[in-house]
Amino acid sequence: MLDMKIEDIKESIETMKNRLERSIQMQSLLRAFEARDRNLQESNMSRVNFWSAVNLGVLVVVAFLQVYMLKSLFEDKRQVRT
Repeated sequence: MLDMKIEDIKESIETMKNRLERSIQMQSLLRAFEARDRNLQESNMSRVNFWSAVNLGVLVVVAFLQVYMLKSLFEDKRQVRT
């Protein structure tokens, strides 16, 4: 009966060891996925920042162009002789 209990304990320890090894493998796989996804997000973030800056530059240029065009519509082009 004592041999039976020792074998049961050895078997449960072996099972726990296998499960722990599987958990460690899964955690390292998840860390690799997380690192890959983080690099992808940082790349996308820099791309979004660049195009946002380009969009902002175009917006400012268009705003100044509209102000200039609107001012030119209201300028009096007639010359007054004194």
